[in-house]
Amino acid sequence: IEMYDTKNKRMFLKRVKYPQLTLKEMFVGASVSIYSRVLKLVDFGDEVTRRQFAKNEEAFVILAGEARLQVGDVLQMAHAQDMRVINLKMADPSKLLASMIGTSGRYVGIHLGGSSIPPKLEEMSRRFRNLVVLQEPSDISTAVRETTLAPTTATCTNCAVCVIKPHAIGSGNGGKILSRLFDEGFEITALGAFSLSAPDAEDFLEVYKGVVPEYKKLVDQMSSAACWALEVRSENAVPALRAVCGPHDPEVCHILFPHTIRSQFGEDRCKNAVHCTDLPEDGPLESEFFFDLMQHKP
Repeated sequence: IEMYDTKNKRMFLKRVKYPQLTLKEMFVGASVSIYSRVLKLVDFGDEVTRRQFAKNEEAFVILAGEARLQVGDVLQMAHAQDMRVINLKMADPSKLLASMIGTSGRYVGIHLGGSSIPPKLEEMSRRFRNLVVLQEPSDISTAVRETTLAPTTATCTNCAVCVIKPHAIGSGNGGKILSRLFDEGFEITALGAFSLSAPDAEDFLEVYKGVVPEYKKLVDQMSSAACWALEVRSENAVPALRAVCGPHDPEVCHILFPHTIRSQFGEDRCKNAVHCTDLPEDGPLESEFFFDLMQHKP
């Protein structure tokens, strides 16, 4: 990767290997993290790049009502079809969007991108009968706008927060983790994709500073790409979620709790698949961090 400051007409970053970033993440509108700096990709650098990458197509998939329970399976299939998730959010539809999709019920909207999307969506629609699929550019634009502007569905009370980490999403396990949480009987009351800067991640993980030796690596992982945050509710939500996620260290999970999320999808103490709320009093604070502070961040 190489970066050039067009305003000051000088090299900002000399060409260097940066394996953390993949071509799949590079598209107009994406937010990428490079050396803990979150950057918004707003246009192609030249016409050659435009011709190479502008072939990508987009779609907006909506799962409303009971179909929301299938969001994990839909995301798994999208990854298997080599489609990327541009954005993801649970919301209540505006009057305009409700008229477009034929329901006023709460929904999960998934903004997808990739190549040769129409046949992939046909296959997805055959498997998941209750999908609403928008492919016309004007419809996609409306759905993206209305979903982005929709108020949060988070309650920020009697809740826990689960954050699916970037490495788990990148390896295609984000949908599997979501499905596991639904299968465990949790009520997911809010869901969204967020790109945290290093300072954002530091704020969120501040309680671990000076407590765990891998704090800096935890920050680096959380700010390396998009993460998916969920507000989870159930009886005794925090201990229930912790029991499903397992201890912080996947190696411990492998031995003592092999059926937990961190045992199945974690790699090490930093790339341990998920963050989950530790204490009941932290649940509302963590929910407010994502679904209030980060959702309204410019």
